[in-house]
Amino acid sequence: MSGARHRYRRTGPSVRRITALAAIPVLAAALTSGWVFLRGSPAVATCAGTVTLTVAVAPSLADPMEELATAYHDEHPAVFGYCASIQVDAVDSGRAAAYLRGGWSDPGAGEIPDIWVPDSADWLALARTTEPANRLLTDTGQLIATSPVVIAMPRPMAVALGWPGHQLSWADLGRQLAEPGDDDYWTAHGNAAWGDFTIGLPDPRTTTSGLSALTVLVAQALDRPAARLIEKDITDDLTDDLTTDSAILRLERAASLLPGSDASLLATLRGTGLDDPGASRLSAIPLSESLVYQYNAGVGLGARLPDGDGPELVASYPSDGLMLDEIRYVQLSRVSSDPVKSQVAADLLALLRSGRGVAALAGHGFRTVDGAADSLGPETGLAARPQELGRKPVMVPTVMTALQATFVGVHQQTNTLMVLDSSGSMAEPVPASGDRSRLAVALDAAKAALPMFADGSNLGLWRFSSRLHGADDWDELVGLGPVEERVGGADGAGGVPRRQAVIDEMSRIEPRGDTGLYETTLAAFRHLNQHYEDGWPNQVVLLTDGRNSDPGSMSLDELVRTLRREYSPLHPVRIITIGYGEDADLEALARISDATGAQSYPALDPNSIFVVLVGAFTEIPG
Repeated sequence: MSGARHRYRRTGPSVRRITALAAIPVLAAALTSGWVFLRGSPAVATCAGTVTLTVAVAPSLADPMEELATAYHDEHPAVFGYCASIQVDAVDSGRAAAYLRGGWSDPGAGEIPDIWVPDSADWLALARTTEPANRLLTDTGQLIATSPVVIAMPRPMAVALGWPGHQLSWADLGRQLAEPGDDDYWTAHGNAAWGDFTIGLPDPRTTTSGLSALTVLVAQALDRPAARLIEKDITDDLTDDLTTDSAILRLERAASLLPGSDASLLATLRGTGLDDPGASRLSAIPLSESLVYQYNAGVGLGARLPDGDGPELVASYPSDGLMLDEIRYVQLSRVSSDPVKSQVAADLLALLRSGRGVAALAGHGFRTVDGAADSLGPETGLAARPQELGRKPVMVPTVMTALQATFVGVHQQTNTLMVLDSSGSMAEPVPASGDRSRLAVALDAAKAALPMFADGSNLGLWRFSSRLHGADDWDELVGLGPVEERVGGADGAGGVPRRQAVIDEMSRIEPRGDTGLYETTLAAFRHLNQHYEDGWPNQVVLLTDGRNSDPGSMSLDELVRTLRREYSPLHPVRIITIGYGEDADLEALARISDATGAQSYPALDPNSIFVVLVGAFTEIPG
């Protein structure tokens, strides 16, 4: 298959700009967050104070939101005697969901917003899988608009295939992915200069269109309706079924993985002409309908794109998986404690739902809450009333996480040492789990997440409590090595693959003893330094439900100083920590991870541990 391939790398940008625009300085400058100051007339100059309502929105929604914020000023020069301002920040919905899962504590996340408007309710469901997020997201959101994911094509290519009479389906894309690299495809359709049929895939970790495409194509590979994959918790099927891995592997290998932000994606399309010699052309790409409209009409993100020869896009509405994504206005919990902010938030929501608000959203390609869009038509490359347009059920969060993690895992080889707390406190029961212990819940989640490791990765397993071997608080259960390598047989014969050996050993762990956290952490860090793999992420993934209780161990300060001294940026070993349950020492774990430039994950709700473990296992260093 022709075309450059772009690999995902995690970044930690400020929320006050749209991410992944380093190569597009004009766009980066243009898309920084807008401040709309709602200053009153001179008569309001003696306000009792000022209040700012911060609104984090998907990039495609930033312009209509700013337009309405400005309109709001005309009617509300002051609120309860306070001068009000609205700050509109553009942040990719997938990235905002990740920030929220961590309690919006990431150093690159910026200020916690008061309002969040993602471009799909799926991201809200995914965010609400951790206790820190649930403390912020007490509101389920108010529906303000809808938009489906379509299959976008350059107009000349689509017309050559019979558009608008002929509409591409997801099954059509699946067949093309199964047999990529057909250099004669466009020759057979009248234009040899277009090369082969190339499919682009927006990053499913950050974009709604990428996540939707991944879901539908995996559902087809499993021979299941997409709605069942969305609505049912079939995580075990996804992680245990090799069909899922092979389908995602084929998608990841055959498609061109596009930039992780909508702005960069559209800039890539605008900059590539169909007749450019040697250009990397895309024949089809899953894309939100609103983005197709903005690209063609030159509004919203489309107005900020650099000049280029990229052709107009048109949309196919696939009859085998066309569903409306809900766009919700979500008020974070902290707003309720501020009556002025609460009033501004309520007024802005009312404006969004008014005729003026509906018109502003429609002017940027969004449908009404009922799915109507009479202004769309063939001249815009879209359809006002496509057939089979139904409301999309909100996807089960664990399914979303498993799909995303499998997508990353199929190509990201890692050198990972798992270190699990087996101290006595792990025997405590978990509420709403059928009286299972903390350890049982964590081990079940870990077993379900293990298939996310890419073939070729290295994996090892330790447990720790206190004095397991003399003065040592840790015990190596499975030595570090390739996940497919067979271990446990006599003289190297027989045995089971290391991945299975890890699962088997997990089942034998019994909780007992105290928590020798600090000594174990340093030993695991040094062990991985001795078994370092060049070119791979090298990471210790350490899970604990408590705090260091080994009276003879080093102090936290001494551990952090030692980690910083021995950490090498040329051969980085990262310690990813997971604070499991309410008793975990989250501050200490955050300091440990920070000393090696890694993320610390709070899993305050033990029943959400699967999502947290998958995030830790598949984290890609930025």
